[in-house]
This record gives sequence, structure tokens and C-alpha cells, in this order.
Amino acid sequence: MPSLIHDQADIDAWSGISAGLAAKKGLEETLLNYSPTDGLEAAIRDLTARLVGDAEKKIIKEVMQGKRVLRFSEYLERFNLRNDGLTVITPNYDRLIEYACEFNKVRVDTLFIGNFFAHFNPNQSKYMFCKGTTRRNNKQALVYSPRVTLYKPHGSLSWHMIDGEPYSIPDSSCEDSLIITPGLNKYHKGYSSPFDVHRSKANDAIDAAERYIIIGYGFNDDHLETHLVRQLQRGKPALIVSRSLREKTRDLVKQNKNNIALCRGNNDGTEVLTSAEQCFFDEINLWDLHEMLKEVF
Repeated sequence: MPSLIHDQADIDAWSGISAGLAAKKGLEETLLNYSPTDGLEAAIRDLTARLVGDAEKKIIKEVMQGKRVLRFSEYLERFNLRNDGLTVITPNYDRLIEYACEFNKVRVDTLFIGNFFAHFNPNQSKYMFCKGTTRRNNKQALVYSPRVTLYKPHGSLSWHMIDGEPYSIPDSSCEDSLIITPGLNKYHKGYSSPFDVHRSKANDAIDAAERYIIIGYGFNDDHLETHLVRQLQRGKPALIVSRSLREKTRDLVKQNKNNIALCRGNNDGTEVLTSAEQCFFDEINLWDLHEMLKEVF
């Protein structure tokens, strides 16, 4: 980061943030305590996008060479996607979910229309997946291709702003990507397009869902989880799968009887946590999505 900033105000702001990170504080906590300048925030955004983008390219190359199968691809194989499809909400900037879906011949609706310069049109995007009509109860009804509706309230590497309009440009550089990095400004920027629409529709989907599968999420983002926690507290069932659990997550599971959490236990085994009990399975990694699918299905 020091090599990317030159303005003295940016350098001064980075010194405080750097000290917080050196003290083993997380990036989210540090940026909440030390607000970056506009220039420093832009540098953090661009560096984050470049690092995530480089890692994404490496993974996709391995998929193309047959050296890797994305875990979400394995996960999708267990679903019979009906007309309503499947809703996924992610705070991640990468496009691994999109890649996994299309690898499985499942189309993805991110509320953009088009391929190379896709424009943001949440009111019409779903109709791109219509493959015909049928008669139901003596009425014509639309039939859709198997699809995943994907909400990304923190943005995506392929999103860019052109003349005040958001576009999705898959083959573009990761620089100037529309992504929201941690910190105080996250809450402000989350109310601008296209983040606000994705967040609103994600919250509506959370409220409407009957149950949840929560994979690798640490419950450390008030910007996203207000609706989710409220629904869990109302008794909606949830399976939480994660390598580790924060104390906040443990408390949530213990306080709500319809929640089950799987995380890494002793000897690389699995800890199973519910409101009623805690138990361990040695030498079986149910917290790993690949292993869980293999054991359960």
C-alpha cells in the first residue's frame, strides 16, 4: 500500500490503519476505527480488486484445465431447480459463484442485461431466462430455465460505472470496480446504485425464505445480517457451515433451537453445535462443503 499512495494526507491516514493491522486487528475493525481519506479508500479498493482478481484467474485456470472442481458446482448438483430457481446472497466480490453456475449449465441473474456491456435493469433481467409458456389453471404462465438469482450487495469485480450508469463488463480490468470495502463509508455507499437494489432484494429474499443454508459467513457484518438474524430469532431453520465460528455465531445458535452449526473441531474433525448440545465427530470434516456433500448425499 505505501507504494500506491503519495499524498501526505493519505500517508498519514495509512499510518494509523497500518498500526491497527500490525496489532492483529481485523481489516473491518481497523477501518471502522480509522477512517481513510478518499484517495486512500480508492487505493484500498483497487488493491483489493486486483488481489481478488488475480486469485480468481488462478482458480478459473485450474477449473479449465480440469485440476479443480468448484465446491459450489458440487453443491448445485444436489438441487432440482424449479421455475422459481435458487436465490444466493454473497458479500464476495469474485465471480466464482457465477462460474460454478454456468459450469453446471445453470444460468445466473445478477440484475444486469447483456453480455459484454450489460446494463443494470432489475425490472427486466428475469425475463431473459424465459424459455416458453405453459397453461396453469387455464391461464398462460411463463416457464423459466434453471437459474440462480444472485445478489451481491457489496459489488462485483465486473461492475463499473460509466457516465453515471452501472454496467457489468466481464472482461474488463478490475481497476475501478464497483466494490464496497470495509469501513465507515461502506454504509454510505451501500445506499447508491447498484448496491442499494441488491441489498434491498437480498433482504426481501431473506424475509421470504422458509429456511437457510449459510456457508462460510462469519456474522460480522451488520450491513447485511439484520434481516437474517431477525428471521433466525423467529425460528426459521438454518444450517451454518463454516471452518470456524465467532462467539456471536455460537450465541446465535445456542439461543435458537432450529439452528445447526458445523465447524472444525478437534483433530481436524467436526464440531456440531445446536441449542441443545455440542458434540464432535473425529476425522470427518463436515464443515468442508465438499466433505459434507459426500457424506450427506
